[in-house]
Amino acid sequence: MASEYRGLGLNGGIYINDTAAHTGKFFAILATEDTVIASITSNIENLSDICTGQDATILAANTAIYGNISSIQLSSGAIIAYNI
Repeated sequence: MASEYRGLGLNGGIYINDTAAHTGKFFAILATEDTVIASITSNIENLSDICTGQDATILAANTAIYGNISSIQLSSGAIIAYNI
């Protein structure tokens, strides 16, 4: 049953719209506006390549990233990080 709740976001999460580092156990992040990630730690190989620097990527509003995410810091924009 826990996976159904997680998929619906019923396990809660956190709205992040600042540049502080945030830690937790997140299964997904959803950009609520155009967003640039400064750093991210997850179980997805090379995901940090989308972070600030030469390879910086703008996540368009409503873009989701799924995985086991343990920390995230934004350069700009806003996301919802959904709890596992």
